Amino acid sequence: MYVNSNIIIIIVALLLAGGAIYILYSIILFQGSSKGEDLQLSTKNILDQVQVLFEKQEYALVELLATKYLDRVPGHTDVRAYLAKAFYEDKKYNFAIKQCQYILKKRPNDIDTHLVLAKCYKNKLLLSKAIDEFEIVFEKNKKDPYIIKTLAQLYRDCEQLHMAIEYYGALAEITEDQDELAGIYSVIAELNEEVHDYPAAFEAYKTRLGIYPKDVDTNKKLTELYVRINNYPVAIENLLYMLSFVTDPKMLLWVYGTLIDLYELTEDYEKAIAYSEKILDVQGSDKFKVRDRIASFNVKLGKINDGILILEDLALMSQNAFDITIELAQAYITNKEYQKALDKYLLLLDKATQKEAKNINTLICDLYITWSIDATSEKSYDRALELLKSAMQYNTINPEVYYHIAVNNFEQKQFALTVDSLNKALDFDKEKTFYTKYLLLLAEAHHELNNFFEEKKSLTDLLNIDSKDPEGLYRVGLMYAAQHDIKNAEEAFKNAILYDPDFVQAKYNLALLYENSNRERAKELYMEVLEQDPTFVEAKNALADISTSDYYY
Repeated sequence: MYVNSNIIIIIVALLLAGGAIYILYSIILFQGSSKGEDLQLSTKNILDQVQVLFEKQEYALVELLATKYLDRVPGHTDVRAYLAKAFYEDKKYNFAIKQCQYILKKRPNDIDTHLVLAKCYKNKLLLSKAIDEFEIVFEKNKKDPYIIKTLAQLYRDCEQLHMAIEYYGALAEITEDQDELAGIYSVIAELNEEVHDYPAAFEAYKTRLGIYPKDVDTNKKLTELYVRINNYPVAIENLLYMLSFVTDPKMLLWVYGTLIDLYELTEDYEKAIAYSEKILDVQGSDKFKVRDRIASFNVKLGKINDGILILEDLALMSQNAFDITIELAQAYITNKEYQKALDKYLLLLDKATQKEAKNINTLICDLYITWSIDATSEKSYDRALELLKSAMQYNTINPEVYYHIAVNNFEQKQFALTVDSLNKALDFDKEKTFYTKYLLLLAEAHHELNNFFEEKKSLTDLLNIDSKDPEGLYRVGLMYAAQHDIKNAEEAFKNAILYDPDFVQAKYNLALLYENSNRERAKELYMEVLEQDPTFVEAKNALADISTSDYYY
């Protein structure tokens, strides 16, 4: 057995050696001849020889034989074509390109050479040149899947996405294999998404789903596209369909999680809770986070006590219950259980880091402000003031504290104190976050104090910050009307209505201006006011008066 193997090896070696000797002999004959007519092999023999060597993938030998031959007979383009292809297969792209360019000067319509040149450019990442060459080949081979697919990919690589879509579409037309066709439509859909042609993307995804209706990845992408264009009802419908066939836990978590997110966005909290409870049974779900969301949904539904019970339970379960305790405190605030909320914040403050303590102090300050607003609404002004003083202990520069002190004073008709508090609020509102609100109340306080100049300044400052503020424009209109400046008052009221079409007070006061100059328009405005607010007694009486007076005209 060992001897037989050696014999076979020796025979193969002799054959290879013989082939090499033959080739070298041919080359020597070429080299030894000073003129083309002295060659010992015919042109056909050379062409046959390089063809055989090329087919055997002996590219180095093709290069050697063809190069020597072409030194003597440079015009033999068929041999040069094999040399170009050998260089390409040997990854010597620059040499291949040079040979292709030589051939194309002689034979500009040589499609095979254009194809070799195109491939060389593609592999050298000269994409624009590759596209030009492949386009030439495509004109002669419009049904060649390789050419179409390559052009599509090249255009995609060059970010010429519309052209890529066009070629992938052409590829789809000639593709019969269902797997390949599904893959093509997936690419077409993705490209149309990139160019924001969402109808075309939907069509491509649906075509792919026509082949594989229960393809999870495609259904997922289709759902994400519906979400992107804010078509939440159809996205929800598709997710519910996916639940009929999705079994992978990871994908189930995505389906349920997206459903919950969408129900939250559409404020369908009952269904958000229902699917949150379903996701609890899925392997890998974050049960703590899910229950936290269920608590939040309950609070939003007004089932605050249910939400509080869950949060209390989670706070006991968690080693670091900082965030949960804050949520719990905010739930208590929503339920107007301010003392319980305060107790939770103070509990956190005892063990908080410096950074956490700063955040908690802000939250406690906000809590006291909210608490004081309730007290003010109940006319418990002294209690409200005490709460606001407590708020100052946690944040002395919060402008909202001083604003609500001003509101408290304004309701008690202490207008000078209102002005003092509002000036402090304006000083502390460095970012001018609430400037318009503060300036509006400041203008009203100055109006009550008959400080016309200061009232006008406050309103001017307000409109310099926000020229479209309806309330500010309305107050300016009242100021002009009080001065009998009808033209400016009319303009101010009309602008207030322009920026807030439902502003009934502005409509009513504009109607009052029109009673003497445009009675029909005044009646129209009174009727608009009453359509919006049938209980608006002054408008009802004014409309009755103007209608009665019309009778006597």
